[in-house]
Amino acid sequence: MGRLYYNNDQEDPAEFCSALAIGDSWFWYPNQNMMETLVRDHRTSDDHANVRLIGYNGAELQQYVGAGKYAKMVEHWLSPNFNNGFSEFYISGAGNDAVDYSLALRPNCAQYTAAADCFDPAGLETLLRRISSALGSLIHDIRWAYRNDHLTRPIFIHGYDYPTPDGRGFELGPVTAGPWLAPAMDNCHVKTDMALRCAIMRILIDHLNQDVFKPFDTPGNEVVHIDSRGTLRAYPAAYQKNWTNELHPTSKGFARIFDQCWVPELAKYRIVNVPATPSMMASLNAKGTANSANGPA
Repeated sequence: MGRLYYNNDQEDPAEFCSALAIGDSWFWYPNQNMMETLVRDHRTSDDHANVRLIGYNGAELQQYVGAGKYAKMVEHWLSPNFNNGFSEFYISGAGNDAVDYSLALRPNCAQYTAAADCFDPAGLETLLRRISSALGSLIHDIRWAYRNDHLTRPIFIHGYDYPTPDGRGFELGPVTAGPWLAPAMDNCHVKTDMALRCAIMRILIDHLNQDVFKPFDTPGNEVVHIDSRGTLRAYPAAYQKNWTNELHPTSKGFARIFDQCWVPELAKYRIVNVPATPSMMASLNAKGTANSANGPA
């Protein structure tokens, strides 16, 4: 089992972080998140089991690039002092951008009964463009840091799943946060019909995956879009067994996404150890020298 190092945690001299993760609360949720799931899983290779995580709960993707408030943090970990060590990168971002942009909904959706009609076309276009621009800049910054390196290190983009805007927030002792989705819809006067509200979230998550994340995953680019849509239970099924609140899965939910969606992609780079399949071997052979950056199988 490996270890997840948060922000400025000092590394154990006997340990070595192979990966840099930059992300939102799906990487940060207390005790149960995608990165904790990765480092604790028995299939994760010892060479890839320690991960450096940077970022903050509630941070927008655009805050990690350009003049963003956390851009210097990213720059620090991509500096020559550290960039020879990271063999892969993980990115989880866009959720906070969408919430802070009111989910790209019309100011007043009271009259609409179809989910697609609730979106402001110009607002949705602006939101997707902003997220795509920030993600592209972050990928560029990672590649630029390694521009003189003959190895191309994979970058994994996390694609979320369909949440249920049921008004449940986060509670851990005296700490509370959220809810996030239901209030955004209430502010835009979306009807309280849960089926309608869930359909709105499906459309938004589909746009993020299809229009923003997937286009970066092109042959030879070594940017991997991990599409986890439809993995967890969704309304009207017993979705609360997989979701601890509006936005975050339970520990079993994170494990399910990791097992079904992450493991097949990570195995291609020998980050996790699973029995090889013919398609996996073909993918490994096609990737050539890129895999040599990721250590032994």
